[in-house]
Amino acid sequence: MSELSVTIHGIWTLVLMITVIGIYAWAWSSKREADFSEAAMLAVDISNNNPEKKEIS
Repeated sequence: MSELSVTIHGIWTLVLMITVIGIYAWAWSSKREADFSEAAMLAVDISNNNPEKKEIS
């Protein structure tokens, strides 16, 4: 491989690593805790706000 190709691959790897770390940090930040809690409750939501879920008697 040429030196330019190795440099480009190294830069591309660094960009991808920074992107993955950024997504990880964004997803697990404390600002998203409310969104995670809300999403976790969607599966068990039987309130009137969720007409697709029916209450089991």
